[in-house]
Amino acid sequence: MTTFFSDWYYLSIRSIKQIWRPLLALIPSMFIPIFFFFVNSQSLSAFAHVPGFPKVSYKEFIAPVAIFTAIFFSAGNAGIELVQDISNGYLKKLMIMPINRLAILFGKLTEVAVQSIMQGTIVIVLLLFAGVTFNTGVLGILAAFGILVLFAMAWSCIGMIAALRTQNARLVQSLFVVVFPFLYLTTSQAPKALLPPAFAVVATYNPVTYIIEGVRALVLYSWGDPRIWQGFLVAVVLFVFMTSITLVSFQKTLK
Repeated sequence: MTTFFSDWYYLSIRSIKQIWRPLLALIPSMFIPIFFFFVNSQSLSAFAHVPGFPKVSYKEFIAPVAIFTAIFFSAGNAGIELVQDISNGYLKKLMIMPINRLAILFGKLTEVAVQSIMQGTIVIVLLLFAGVTFNTGVLGILAAFGILVLFAMAWSCIGMIAALRTQNARLVQSLFVVVFPFLYLTTSQAPKALLPPAFAVVATYNPVTYIIEGVRALVLYSWGDPRIWQGFLVAVVLFVFMTSITLVSFQKTLK
């Protein structure tokens, strides 16, 4: 067990250092969520007056989407970096050493978590300056991080699985856009009651809906809202499921 934590620690340090290489690459992932937040909150603000819309401003309603997007962007690098590690022989060197496979995976996931927290913190600070408030307070912000970081780590596993199975950087990079259909087929832009019937059905079965709604409940409502624990539950299930598949991919692909 001591060896596992030691391996995890040193692999995490190596992975975290890659966040800053290059530093300019972090700018779009922080600019885009804020840009769309301000554009949508202004251009669609009248939507908040539609009958059936919650008694909140549209700015507060879509604030969770900005946080989600900022943290999600941190999930895109893990798969690409893994392809690079495979192509330059670094991963092969790790595999022939007595290093726990789970420690290799968790080293990558730690990088995703650190980048998620960093980008999410910047976006939340900007949202607070824009007038968005968390009704659940500081603990609510921490809980939102818990839901979203778990989701980001789970989603990063998709890129890592593709990297292990295909070892193709272009394919892994293209998977980044897959999240947008998942994001917009949710209640990210409008409550379920105002969605077209077909969209509402898709949103009901879309796991991203529960992530968005869990964070939204932390922003707009109170701790008694069931959407909070539902968001946590979906995030945990996705994390366990995706990390399990990724670990199996490590075992099968890199024997």
